[in-house]
Amino acid sequence: MKKLKFFLKWILIPLLFFVVTSAIILLNPSFNGEIERISFHSNINLEGVLIKPSGNGPYPAILLLHGSGSTHQDYDKAYFKYHANAFLEKGFAVMIYSKRSSKDVDYKYFIYEDLLGDANAAISFLRKSKDIDSQNIGVMGLSESGWFTPQLVYQNPDIRFLINRVSSPLNVLQTIFHEIKSDALEEGFTNEEVENVILPMHERICRFYIDIHEAKISAKGLERDQINVELKRLNEHKHFGKWFNFSKLNDYDSLEYASQAKRLSYDPFPYFKKIQIPMLYVMAGKDKNIPTKIVVDTLRISKQLYGKDITIKVYPEASHYLYKYGLNDGPFEGWMYYDDYLNLMANWAQEKVNKND
Repeated sequence: MKKLKFFLKWILIPLLFFVVTSAIILLNPSFNGEIERISFHSNINLEGVLIKPSGNGPYPAILLLHGSGSTHQDYDKAYFKYHANAFLEKGFAVMIYSKRSSKDVDYKYFIYEDLLGDANAAISFLRKSKDIDSQNIGVMGLSESGWFTPQLVYQNPDIRFLINRVSSPLNVLQTIFHEIKSDALEEGFTNEEVENVILPMHERICRFYIDIHEAKISAKGLERDQINVELKRLNEHKHFGKWFNFSKLNDYDSLEYASQAKRLSYDPFPYFKKIQIPMLYVMAGKDKNIPTKIVVDTLRISKQLYGKDITIKVYPEASHYLYKYGLNDGPFEGWMYYDDYLNLMANWAQEKVNKND
């Protein structure tokens, strides 16, 4: 018993303390540069940081954009720190801001143009910042923000380069349906059930919102009634009720329905076709959120048809988070990235600004 107490007190407990402390340090890195707290205004006030590397300016700069969701998209999250440090090491200043959150906006009414407006305000702030080389500013989109980066570049033709990480230049519906199919298959539905029941019902609902917004049908007409009848049937179905856990459409709210329609019909591809700057797309081969194969095929065709300067990197075994071994979301930032991943992006960006010298 005394030996056990000795082991617990002097070996196991200190060892656990060391492991926990090391994990905290690994999972919460610091920005490796001079940090300036910043605030700027879109149609709301936004806060973030501008981190500058060692040495004298003016510095090339990169704006790091956020992923989806209204929480866990703050500028000081570990994801941003690892990516910022990779660019800081190559001499870039890095700007990051916290995404507008549920405290600032009702997400029932948000549209991608709101997020685009925030990014435009950030670019304007960065362009006017001291010690920043305004001719060498790049942007990095992450997942959701990669939808509107082509439009951001189109509206800011002086942006030097674009990196999109697990993002898509395809319209929103193509990506949503890919995600629905992946999730449904993972939950045990057959491919036939997904193709013949689940996807058609979701397509019908999405089309309903869009048609209302385009004034093609009435918000309270026959199509709404028929959709609700089918939703009720599916909700009460022994098998499909596991997926359709709602039995009717939301009550009609003109602003909510219009916002939903605008989100569903958002399409970055017309802007993607028009922009002519170097682009890097970093993709995951086993991505359940983004249809990687379709995206890569589209990028390759665009290189041929439109003469675009696009570099494509696919990690075949990676999931949406680009961790090794296909690991999904978890406390894996930094130490589970592929060995060449961060340097790949930072070196590519450095090459683009050096070519501009």
